[in-house]
Amino acid sequence: MNLRIRPFEAADLETLQRIRAQAFAPVFRSFQNFVGEPVAGLAFAGADAEQAELLASVCDSQSSWQVYVGVIDNEIVGFVSFSLDAEKRIGEIGLNAVHPDHAGRGIGTTLYSFAIDHMKRSGMLLATVGVGGDPSHVPARRAYEKAGFGPSLPSLWMYRLL
Repeated sequence: MNLRIRPFEAADLETLQRIRAQAFAPVFRSFQNFVGEPVAGLAFAGADAEQAELLASVCDSQSSWQVYVGVIDNEIVGFVSFSLDAEKRIGEIGLNAVHPDHAGRGIGTTLYSFAIDHMKRSGMLLATVGVGGDPSHVPARRAYEKAGFGPSLPSLWMYRLL
């Protein structure tokens, strides 16, 4: 794999939004299957739009997040965002995705390793990442584990129709 990692450029945002939408569509469908239509219709109705806004804010030049893209043959195939808390010396991997056509090839793991190396060079002592515990997040959890993450603290979101 000839993956090159470079800093995000403003012109990349549209491509990153397409990658994000395609990578997370199965996750959002999985959520609906788990909680059922009545809950999903309320809890996740705007999930894609909210995540699109999140990506735009993470990529904003005024953001404290750093964003890097993975490129193969001049095609952006994935991205990773991360932040650094110099006071606490904790880095956090944030929103990230790999285009589904390129999934399972180690691109995510390579992007995470890049971010972790950047954190180490910046004096961070701990790296964190949040990930869903549902089956649709199994590939992401595997990639984080390959990048050395663990142990984990499970959490649950619970719902009740009113």
